[in-house]
Amino acid sequence: MTEIARFARVDEVAADLGMLTAAERARHQRLVVEADREAYAAAHVLVRECAAELLGLAREEIVIEQRCARCGSTEHGVPSVAGPTGAAIQVSLSHTRGLVGAVASTRRCGVDVEKVSRGPDRALSRCEAAWVAGQPDPAYAFTRLWVRKEALVKAGRGSMAAAQRLDVLAEEGPIDQFGDVRIAQWEAPGFLGAVAICADMRTEN
Repeated sequence: MTEIARFARVDEVAADLGMLTAAERARHQRLVVEADREAYAAAHVLVRECAAELLGLAREEIVIEQRCARCGSTEHGVPSVAGPTGAAIQVSLSHTRGLVGAVASTRRCGVDVEKVSRGPDRALSRCEAAWVAGQPDPAYAFTRLWVRKEALVKAGRGSMAAAQRLDVLAEEGPIDQFGDVRIAQWEAPGFLGAVAICADMRTEN
């Protein structure tokens, strides 16, 4: 088994705040809206469950840390499993009000989950924007593209600052392969998600 990916409703995750680190709890408390706090906690527990299953550990044994590679802040950045056991895997998490997603893999990975909505065309290439505009449900079409872009960026393939150039559309529709990266779409009523799994641990920006 090389990866574990899960999506869940917030109320399906037994979110024990005691498992969160001091930095995670501080960030959790700063969120103003209760639904955001619930989603944050659920995502940070779900990613522990994915990592624990992959490593053969209990979820309580998994410590998640985040550090920005650019500024060194622990308020944001790519999440990772702390300690020597974490060196063998990569993790990613995502949350929106009501739903969360997480993945743990022996390869570089990324996950995103979003409520279906119509975002700005500036996030799309010209071809992507035209395709979205021509679909029966533009909000659904946009979100299919957006979750792929987010998952790819989290997997180290591209940058959201250059989202317009990160083209994830083929003739037949949104792609399921981007270079060496496999992309899988997930959906539930009103929500869409995507998981991106790379062939190795490389980062390409």
